[in-house]
Amino acid sequence: MFGWQAVAERWLNKRIPEAHKYKLNYRSIFIFPSRFGGLFLLLCLGLFILGSNYQNNLMIFLCYFLLSLFLLNLFIAYLNFAKLEVQLGKVKHGFAGEKLQIPIWIHNNKRVSNGLLKLNFWKLKHSVNIDLDDSTYPVYLPLDCEARGKLKLPRVTLTSTYPLGLISCWTHLAFVSDILIYPKPLASKVRLISKDDLAEVNEADSTAKGHDDFDSLAPYKQGEPLYHVAWKQVAKGQGMISKQFSNQSGATGWLMLASLRAADIEQKLSELCFQVIELTRNNSTFGLDLGNLKIEPSSGTEHQNACLKALALHSPYLKGVNA
Repeated sequence: MFGWQAVAERWLNKRIPEAHKYKLNYRSIFIFPSRFGGLFLLLCLGLFILGSNYQNNLMIFLCYFLLSLFLLNLFIAYLNFAKLEVQLGKVKHGFAGEKLQIPIWIHNNKRVSNGLLKLNFWKLKHSVNIDLDDSTYPVYLPLDCEARGKLKLPRVTLTSTYPLGLISCWTHLAFVSDILIYPKPLASKVRLISKDDLAEVNEADSTAKGHDDFDSLAPYKQGEPLYHVAWKQVAKGQGMISKQFSNQSGATGWLMLASLRAADIEQKLSELCFQVIELTRNNSTFGLDLGNLKIEPSSGTEHQNACLKALALHSPYLKGVNA
């Protein structure tokens, strides 16, 4: 079954390639009798056989009349479907684990198309029905976002059985999109590393331990974490001295992937995603260091979007450049 699906997808990619907007025509429309239409044809066949065997001209005439009605229905169904224009609306980026609402605009020019139209993502069961006589708003199709990265939308299937339900017209449209799925934010303590902390990390050849902006030095209190200890002062024989930090508001430093202790790379990215959002909410200035990509310290919504994009597309096997 999987092989047939792969062949069908390759054929569809050639016949209906990706686009931002579609105007349905003979190349993108498929027509076949519906279940009801198949039973209707069987009825016509039965009438013809009975009329021929019993030489009943009235029964044969009824068979021809029903076949003519069927062919007329086919012609009307195609014209009704072929006048539609379909376009993908603006979609906001989302987070892994969320359900995105994908807007699809159906343009019924001069309201020449009628009847019900069913929309769903190809191979997905959930569908939405709209009335083409009153299609002034976009149709929202729900889509689960399971993993971070660039989201490739499944093909959107449109189906109509107007006017009598004898003929089914449908199409599978592939829309070009630049939707990004960010890592799922995972609540964690913000590890904002200053230049001084970064220097100490390099000297000690260990992971970064910084959190907020360095504020002052104070005597070490029992129970404080060891990463607050000013080891340079300890080495000079000044005793155990603890670094005091200010809160994140207005803080400046780096978020480093290598400083996180989680073993799973996806968990690290989720923690960084949460920290990026928190620091932006607190109007902090920060940079992002993913090892193969560095984004220089800045602040604001645009900087947040750049950092989230880097997290969404991060691959430890690809070389990056400074942003």
